[in-house]
Amino acid sequence: MFSACISDITDTVDKVQNTKSIYWNPTIAVPLVYSRLALRDLLDEAGDIDFLKVESDGSLKLVYSDEYISQTAEEAIDLEDQSYGETFTLSASELAALNSSGTVTLIYERELTYIFGPNETDRITFKAGDLVMGLTSTLDHEIDFTFRLLDATQNGNAFEPTLNSSSFPHNVAERTDIAGLDIDCTQGTLGHSQLRVEIEMTITKGGGAVKPVETISYTAELENQQFQFMQGFFDTQNFSSASSSLDLAFFENSTGGSFTLADPRIQMIFSNSLGFPVQASVVQFDGTNSENNTVGLTGLPDQLPVPILSLSEVGQVKVDSFSLNKGNSNLADFINNRPSDIAYEVSVTSPSGSAGRQWVLDTSKLGVKINVEVPFEGTARDFSIESTESFNLELESTQELKEVLMRLYTENGFPIDVATQVYFEDSVGNVLIDSLFDSDNLILPAGQLDGSGRVISANPKTIDITLDNDRVERILDANRLRIKVFFNTPFDNGTQPDVKFFDDYDILIQLGVQAEILVEQDL
Repeated sequence: MFSACISDITDTVDKVQNTKSIYWNPTIAVPLVYSRLALRDLLDEAGDIDFLKVESDGSLKLVYSDEYISQTAEEAIDLEDQSYGETFTLSASELAALNSSGTVTLIYERELTYIFGPNETDRITFKAGDLVMGLTSTLDHEIDFTFRLLDATQNGNAFEPTLNSSSFPHNVAERTDIAGLDIDCTQGTLGHSQLRVEIEMTITKGGGAVKPVETISYTAELENQQFQFMQGFFDTQNFSSASSSLDLAFFENSTGGSFTLADPRIQMIFSNSLGFPVQASVVQFDGTNSENNTVGLTGLPDQLPVPILSLSEVGQVKVDSFSLNKGNSNLADFINNRPSDIAYEVSVTSPSGSAGRQWVLDTSKLGVKINVEVPFEGTARDFSIESTESFNLELESTQELKEVLMRLYTENGFPIDVATQVYFEDSVGNVLIDSLFDSDNLILPAGQLDGSGRVISANPKTIDITLDNDRVERILDANRLRIKVFFNTPFDNGTQPDVKFFDDYDILIQLGVQAEILVEQDL
């Protein structure tokens, strides 16, 4: 603020510094600022303009949004590795057939249990994973082994991976990709969680003898499973994600006082794509101000209204919501705490013993969109905002500088009084050096209101601040400015009615500097 005019002053001093013998007092006037600021401009400086919404009547509000996303079903549900295997001993008749005809085919049907904790699996479609098969045998003959899933297809085709071992000792293994494998697990005797398998082994006699006892052993492992779709009965699952936070920049620099909104609102919108009942609750919703005072939000329902999807709605997303206001919560106290940071956490679980069959996709999740609406309507009482910035004032020949007069002219078109103070400080020692005003000064009286609470005329005010040589000398030691601003809505017969802000409100600010210089000159 000072540096713009000081160079003009000191240049003039330098031009006349060699004159002597008489004294005269020239006056140098320099205009510094002519600015008309709307609320949009002030919010832009605070970094809040992106959150500003103008209603159809021109009234204003800030809308802050954040979105909480639960874990996806893929992140929350781990599929256990499945391990199967069996040893078959060839009967006397099978050995005789192999010895006489040179070949024999053996077929066995099995129901293998798919283990998934206490859950029941009706159907599963894999997007990734491996089936690892191994084969060992005492036979000194060629073996063709097929592991056929009877109720499964892979990308529309039968799933029947094979192994071949042509010579003794038999010890072979092979890995098969199961991406795209879709298994119906309801065709076994249990009606769920079973894989019906047909094991086929064709033995072709080689050069070795057929011994009285011959065995064939297989293993089958489902590893690295990643599902795309699952259907069945699910026990309790936890989809909770880490806590999150929402920053309200409007309150970031607030340092005191009260700010009461006429109609603050918090809305939570739930989008659910989980195919089973979900219980969700807010376990934390705390607002902390710049002084580290924290107020927790109350009035939240014990169970959030999460919509439910049926089996006929696979892949869909359902939406529901609820809102809090100062009538059904402590939202007024919560906002009056001037929270610059809101920390929140949502618990998301599926309850145990939910009735009916359910489904889940790998991408299924619960999303919670949180909207905090701050309408510019309410009251302020000594609501203060404080900020600091670096400051550097350099002057030469300050002994010739008699005084500096700063003139501030304002026209306030807002329905709110503004008082301010500017402190000159030494940041190294954290020492207060001087202040611009002797006390907090009202520089912007509120505009004149009509009966509906709208400003009909701006209120003008002129303020002169004189800095003598001694004060200028002190200010030279400052390297930091601390600016503190207080806001108060006007009182009416002892009460403080709510005021509303509109898009066409603005403030005119004019600032000029007038310096008087003492010059000594020869005749």
